[in-house]
Amino acid sequence: MSNVKLKKIVFICTGNTCRSPMAEYLLKQALKAQKLKGFKVVSAGIHAKKGEEMNSKSAQVLTENSVKIGKFSAKPVTDKLLKEAFLFICMTERHKDYLMDLRWNVLRKEGEEEIENNIFSFYELTGQDVPDPYGLDIRHYHAVYKQLEGGMYALIEKLNLPSHALPSEKTGVKKRGRPKKEKTE
Repeated sequence: MSNVKLKKIVFICTGNTCRSPMAEYLLKQALKAQKLKGFKVVSAGIHAKKGEEMNSKSAQVLTENSVKIGKFSAKPVTDKLLKEAFLFICMTERHKDYLMDLRWNVLRKEGEEEIENNIFSFYELTGQDVPDPYGLDIRHYHAVYKQLEGGMYALIEKLNLPSHALPSEKTGVKKRGRPKKEKTE
């Protein structure tokens, strides 16, 4: 899979420390559970400060729910990201509107005439915006987690991600190394 270009799915929120990181890790987990390969899931923030850590309450809720999280570092939305992403999923309709304008301006500067819409809101996909829990108590982070978790499979289905995934391997996985010697008596 090293020569295959992965399709980048980007979750967008404001600061990229609470909601979008939770969504990022939840989608990674859901794609793995459905054995859908060929995607790179990341997150970014419209007003993110590069390098900030994930909010400790978001990390706590993910850990409590057995979601594996790696080293996380907040990222702002960049022109490069706006040009290269396969899909954007925004936490709110306001984020979507803002990101659509931003992306449209970047692609127009590049000379693009036809701009395909690849920006969606969580509202479009699940019927509700994801509220910002920043500065609130842990109960709000749990509520956001439940909302995001509950929406992941609807998101996969509505965005038709299985049709964009890499074909699954039909043969068994080959292990590297020498075969084990059979014991002889």
